[in-house]
Amino acid sequence: MTREARDDRKAATVAKAQGPANAAAPHFPLAHAFVVRLGPIGRGFLTLLLLLLIGLLSLAMLFPRSVTPASAPPDQFSGERAMAHLPTIAHEPHPVRSPAQGRVLDYLVEQLSAIPLEVEVQRTAGVENVVARLRGTDPTGAIVVLAHYDSVRAGPGAGDNGSGVAALLEIMRALAAGPTPRNDVIALFDDSEEYGPYAGTRAFVREHSWMPDVRVAISLDTAVAGPISTNETGPNNGWLVQALARAYTGGAWTSISGGGGYDYAPFRDAGVQGLALEDNYPFKEKHTAQDLPEIVSAASVDQMGRQTLAIVRELADLDISSPWGTQETWFPVPVLGLVHYPENWSLPLAITSSLLLVVALALALRSRLVSWRGLGVALGAILTTTLISAVGIGLLWSRMPDLLSWDTSQWPDWPEVIPPYGWLIFAASGFLVLVLVLIFYTQARRWSAPADFSLSGLLPFLVFAVALAVGIPRAAHVPVWIVLIGSLGWIVLGATGGTRRGRSADLAIVLAAVPILTLFLPLLPGVFMGDGTKSVAILAGAWVLLLGVVLPAVDPLLIRPPKESGSIPAPTPATA
Repeated sequence: MTREARDDRKAATVAKAQGPANAAAPHFPLAHAFVVRLGPIGRGFLTLLLLLLIGLLSLAMLFPRSVTPASAPPDQFSGERAMAHLPTIAHEPHPVRSPAQGRVLDYLVEQLSAIPLEVEVQRTAGVENVVARLRGTDPTGAIVVLAHYDSVRAGPGAGDNGSGVAALLEIMRALAAGPTPRNDVIALFDDSEEYGPYAGTRAFVREHSWMPDVRVAISLDTAVAGPISTNETGPNNGWLVQALARAYTGGAWTSISGGGGYDYAPFRDAGVQGLALEDNYPFKEKHTAQDLPEIVSAASVDQMGRQTLAIVRELADLDISSPWGTQETWFPVPVLGLVHYPENWSLPLAITSSLLLVVALALALRSRLVSWRGLGVALGAILTTTLISAVGIGLLWSRMPDLLSWDTSQWPDWPEVIPPYGWLIFAASGFLVLVLVLIFYTQARRWSAPADFSLSGLLPFLVFAVALAVGIPRAAHVPVWIVLIGSLGWIVLGATGGTRRGRSADLAIVLAAVPILTLFLPLLPGVFMGDGTKSVAILAGAWVLLLGVVLPAVDPLLIRPPKESGSIPAPTPATA
């Protein structure tokens, strides 16, 4: 055998021993060189920037910012135009049957007549509803959009519900300024929601001559500072959810939001399909003299109005004679929009995610990416930190009224409010939990690998996925998709063999963190924006569960890695 032949054979043997990763490297020499030259710290910072971007995109849905100016075309909803009504509507307290309520009624009639619309005042059973109708060209029914216009005796009700009333006035003006819809649209400004309850809505449902035409009802109640979400839909909501997805304009529209049915309830009980919408923000001024126009965010009103106008226009041109379909769950995803599917898929998806996680764990164990001891240490660290954080933050917040001299008697809904400096304290609580998690994580990493944390961190979400799929299937989508996507990532990427498995495992760890940031992260401030201080202990524990899956993705920034030569290293070995 010649020397050249021996050299060729030796080169082929070395290439075979190096495995598929190094053999494939020449296909992407620049990318390969860039990744290697970055080093672990550089890759850690790059991953951190990517995850921060995903997290910020997800959180942005919770904080409306844009306000359509009054100079917008007349057929568009304008938050500025809507807000112009608020000083008149919320000038003073206007409870049911008060002279101030009569002045608000006169203003509504004046504004609706000027649009112009067909306007009536329904006086019955001690309530006075203002109703207005925009006739369609070929109606298959009517859509009613309603907002209660009374306030409590203690305050002028700018947020609850002057904001919804102002939005509805602007919605009807924009509808009338645009092309005439196919179906009729009815505006119902109902009376006596605060003290009825729902007396005005019940009076319309039971007695008004327009009620037999109603096929869909949309209730607007409060837009103060948060995103607009759906408190409730009717049963068999699939047809309506699909229309909502087509008309989706942004915001945190979800099937698991808190709140109640409010004024939509009498329509639901009468067999009318519908949506109950509000921002759920637990503002401390609710039902007090401080519920003034200046506390209302024009951006929240704008989001409520634009989305409601979009869905009304979508429904107004459809055949709404039978607005029913298979019950669906839905949730927003940045860039993708409103994702929805039948609610009865929840349990099969939860079972599938369970099987996939078992397979992912088996493959990772076989590939020695994780060990039983490493998984146990990681899971123990996560659960212990979760318990300590939840108890500690709960005790800390219980002391806040005394430490900061909060007069909670001034807030009728305490503890379901956000108190003064509430967001700052919430952020500080999260930082304290982060420090605690970092301490436990760095100590636990002495006996475990990042892969151990990534996979064991999915186990608590699996428990929630199965439990919710059985008990509350409409709320199961968050843990289900976290486990499903994370497990698939580990099966496809993390458990591949050869020398490539180090980089593949890194990619699997990052991929497992993405659905956590996309679906779970917004729930933490979102729940705080719905339930106020009573939720902080649970949210502290949830923050730990999130970090348990996310921190492994930036492990090189937390744990000093071994020095690299020029080749791609294997992951930190799991302790056998």
